Amino acid sequence: MPIFDLMCIKAKVFSLFLVMFAVNTFAQKADSLETVLRKSKADSSKSILLSLLSNELTKTNPAKALESARAGLILAKHASFEKGMFENYFSLASAFQGQASFDSAIVYFHHAYANAQRMGDISGQAEVYSGIGHSFMRKSQMDSSRYYLEKGLALAKQANNFRIEAGIYNNYGNVLLEESSYQKALDYFVMAAKLYETISDDYGQCLALSNIGNIEYRLGNYKQAVDYAQQSMTIARNRKFTSPVGYAHKLLGRIYKKQKKYDSAIAEYDQGQKIYLSLGDTRSAGEILQNIGNVYFDKKQYQDALNNYQQSLILGKNIGVKPLVAYAYSAIGQTYAILKKNNEALLYLDSSRVAAKAIGNKYLVMDSYHAMSSVYEAKCDYKKALAIHQRFVEIKDSITQSENRQLAEDTQAKYELEKKEAKIVLLEKDQELKTLALARQRAIQIGGAVALLLIIVIAFLLINRYRVINKVKRQTEMEQMRNTIARDLHDDIGSTLSTINIISNLAMRENTNGNNLHLSRIAEQSTRIMESMTDMVWSINPINDSMEKVVVKMKVFASEILESKNIGFRFSGEESLNGLLLDAEKRKNLFLIFKEAINNTAKYSGATEVGVTFKKFERRLVMTIADNGHGFDNQNVKEGNGLKNMDARAKAMQANFKLSSVERLGTRIELELPIT
Repeated sequence: MPIFDLMCIKAKVFSLFLVMFAVNTFAQKADSLETVLRKSKADSSKSILLSLLSNELTKTNPAKALESARAGLILAKHASFEKGMFENYFSLASAFQGQASFDSAIVYFHHAYANAQRMGDISGQAEVYSGIGHSFMRKSQMDSSRYYLEKGLALAKQANNFRIEAGIYNNYGNVLLEESSYQKALDYFVMAAKLYETISDDYGQCLALSNIGNIEYRLGNYKQAVDYAQQSMTIARNRKFTSPVGYAHKLLGRIYKKQKKYDSAIAEYDQGQKIYLSLGDTRSAGEILQNIGNVYFDKKQYQDALNNYQQSLILGKNIGVKPLVAYAYSAIGQTYAILKKNNEALLYLDSSRVAAKAIGNKYLVMDSYHAMSSVYEAKCDYKKALAIHQRFVEIKDSITQSENRQLAEDTQAKYELEKKEAKIVLLEKDQELKTLALARQRAIQIGGAVALLLIIVIAFLLINRYRVINKVKRQTEMEQMRNTIARDLHDDIGSTLSTINIISNLAMRENTNGNNLHLSRIAEQSTRIMESMTDMVWSINPINDSMEKVVVKMKVFASEILESKNIGFRFSGEESLNGLLLDAEKRKNLFLIFKEAINNTAKYSGATEVGVTFKKFERRLVMTIADNGHGFDNQNVKEGNGLKNMDARAKAMQANFKLSSVERLGTRIELELPIT
């Protein structure tokens, strides 16, 4: 080996020794690291120190953390120092992960993996895979998360690195926790705890015990959850691990909130917040302020809730943590909505929408639209409420489509990666096959089996694709036909009826007596047919298939009929209908029964208020219409065409129709409709 190269290697080793000495000698705080950094001269040493500084700044100053890691990366590249490049790429990924920029985090984790691979650092590769898996988990892409965690777990076991193996078990447990597979998650957290205990890693043991407590809390085993949180806190206090103590307080606050022990919850959250502030972990302190606000919200102490949410917002803005800011805006907006301060609510909810859109959090954007729609409805601005609600539905549909598309892309990416890895394996085997004829024969057999399996899989996918395309094509043709029918009814028959109605009205005006009975009947009948035709066109049009559109039309109709009679009305339970679709026939009959009931109420009930309630069970939809009118005697009432029509329409839908009325107490109609 050339002397110059040997000297370079020795210099790098010596630099690493200096870094380790500095880390062990000085406290792992940002100011201490900066002091050591100023005294260090070698680029390799500085690059490691900058990565450590970045890790310290991730929770307190994310922008400076990124700046520090980038500076360390430049120095490491200048010195061709692979270890420094690995550490700073990893720090960059961690900093982006802390800011919820998970796509950027994944990119830099891959760069770190390339460095670890060049160094032959199996433990480093395992740790990177663990970080990638965690990022995919935070992106709610659980299949990809599991794929990388399993790869990392295999490498950690290969390297006999129990610390990384335990960390991957923790991450895997969190994936299962997100999927509500609590028992499986508990198994992984227990495995992590056992490994940490084996290697006497008390810090990891604290985290694992808290995670187990979190699972027990999710399962409703509050006593066990409190026990595990307190065990974690005891170990952390004995070893002076400040951060795990803060997390244990946070977990206890969550448990007590669930038990509605609000004062105890606030006390625990306060302790946790003080600890995080003492550590300079402003982000965690801001999150706890939101948790405290949620407790006060549950206690209906809305002003106290607002104070905590606003403090959280200030902290989030000061440190530039966009997710914290977005959720603070949302919480403040929701609270103002409860306080009926609609203008303030709309201001903060819209700010939440903008902030959530900036960080790519579609779920929070969707929640903001949903809340804003409710506020506009409370302001009786139904036009804006409907427009905002339509945006909510579009975002909701977009999320569903995006999730399906992402799942397909993930599957394709894993398939391509596995193909590449399979090719590498085959190339390596090919070298061995030159000297091993038997091995060659086996490889051919294996290759044939794999090829056959691929052919079967591809054939299955092609057949399935053909079926899906045909199904979509049939659905498209049906919708086109429905659109054509609706358009023809509206344009041809509708225009003809309008002409008849106009001519009959003109004829009545020109009639000197002004009381031509036949013309009057023509005008009346054409008007009724036009109304029926409008309802028919509406029911046929496929864009109105969703129950959200049905409820909006019901509200518009009720407003037109009841407000002129000074009858108040309210709808409840419609949120349970989101995503429910009815075919045209059921939708038409449901609306016409509602229409008949509202007309009867307006004409005969003498009511001052009408309530419309929706409830959805597994395969049943129940609509109830009740008024506070003078009612009537069920035994003596004369059954007219209206009641007969409602009963007939209910039978056509295979629904149960009930009408009950008590004199001076009002009338109640209940329709129970089967849905699929």
